[in-house]
Amino acid sequence: ATATTTAPVAAEALSENIDSTPNTTNNNVPNSATKADTTANTTSTTHIEFEPPQACIRRLLKTALPPSTNVAKDASSAFSRASGIFVLYLTTCANDFAREGKRSTIIAKDVLNAVKELGFGEDFGDTLEKFLEVHRREEMEKKKVKERMKERLSGGTGD
Repeated sequence: ATATTTAPVAAEALSENIDSTPNTTNNNVPNSATKADTTANTTSTTHIEFEPPQACIRRLLKTALPPSTNVAKDASSAFSRASGIFVLYLTTCANDFAREGKRSTIIAKDVLNAVKELGFGEDFGDTLEKFLEVHRREEMEKKKVKERMKERLSGGTGD
């Protein structure tokens, strides 16, 4: 994907998914619902889909900012909304890379490519790649420990 093709597609998907009108495709409302029910469900679904929990946002802000910094509730809400939109935009871009690879599953490489395409490669790309290396090693170690435990349990009960 190139920046000129992905950005409009991602922006189009973003605007479709943020739309809180009853006619969105993501409203998950049964056909028998009334118009008022549809509007209420779509609005609340949209709110939940695009905003991480406030507790997570507060924890991130507390970690990233100096201890003496206070964050107003409206600023925390703005961070939450912005992070949700960013995640959606990054996901849409990563999905474009998966489709180019003729895959229906987004893999870590797609996310890395999306981060680079969206202009965060220099600042964030290397950090993300290092994180993925550590994460994969930790997951492999967990798998090995689990297999060893399984062998011990199956070996001990067969006697």
